[in-house]
Amino acid sequence: MEFLRQMGTAIVDFFWQYIVGPFRSFGILDLFDILLLAILLYEIYRFTRDRRAGRVLAGFVIVVLAGAIVSLLRLPALSFIVRLFAGAFFFCIVLIFQPEIRDALEKIGNSRLAVPRGDTLPKKHLPLARSVANETVDAVFQMSKNKTGALIVFEGLTKMGDYTETGKPLDASVTSDLLRNIFFLNAPLHDGAVVIRNFRICAASCVLPSTKSDIGFGNMGTRHRAAVGVSEVSDALVVVVSEQTGIVSVAQDGKLLRDLDSDTLYDILMYFLAGKLYYRTLRAQSKALFLERLEKLTETSVPEQTNAEFPEAAKEKKVKRKGADRK
Repeated sequence: MEFLRQMGTAIVDFFWQYIVGPFRSFGILDLFDILLLAILLYEIYRFTRDRRAGRVLAGFVIVVLAGAIVSLLRLPALSFIVRLFAGAFFFCIVLIFQPEIRDALEKIGNSRLAVPRGDTLPKKHLPLARSVANETVDAVFQMSKNKTGALIVFEGLTKMGDYTETGKPLDASVTSDLLRNIFFLNAPLHDGAVVIRNFRICAASCVLPSTKSDIGFGNMGTRHRAAVGVSEVSDALVVVVSEQTGIVSVAQDGKLLRDLDSDTLYDILMYFLAGKLYYRTLRAQSKALFLERLEKLTETSVPEQTNAEFPEAAKEKKVKRKGADRK
């Protein structure tokens, strides 16, 4: 009974000190602080729920709650162990969640807050983006027809110098012929990935990290795993051509989209290369096409028939009008 009384007293003291007490001086800034904390916790939950860190975080929360209960109950031995590990609390968080912390910082660095116009290409570069997309689509689907394996990486805001250093530097224009020659079966650079940076082929035969994801790859090989792997650690867009089936796939943000046609691949590439400028251009073209067809429809419509073409009807209408005027 004495133990239960002490436990109840500890819970009541905690409630009055840490829950009721702060509300006595509660203000607008405190409300703003709570809202920011709620948003932060929700974003952490969204970021970790589909990752391995989600289960690790759940276990970590259980350990923290257990430590809090031990402190409330004032158990000497366990309290000593909790205080012992509390000094290394921050170091443990950094060590356990190092990959997730790095990914989160990269997402913040690639966000609109850090790069306000990062998703919009200057209009003067749009023809170059169209050329790169067209040449890539042409090469990809010719290789798909011949079942030639290919792995093409379009670098985003996250620089890929760690991977381009593993390959051979090229610095060449993106053309269909060059891409097909690189991935030709007996070519010296066919084994590996091509990295495209700033609308130019930066390097070829690059080694990419394989994914640790457990998504079902089925009969897909190392190219698809490498495509998903590099998209997990960067914001790159990766195009893959299967050597076994010739199926064209695209990997981004750790996800793989398979069995694309040429129009869909072109749209994906253009949105990645030109951003919102591409969709604004599509809207402008759609509006111009609508107005052009409307104008042609107006020109080819049947013109209104005048009285000169029907003199008898005009004469009859004139007689009726005179009769009405007489009345």
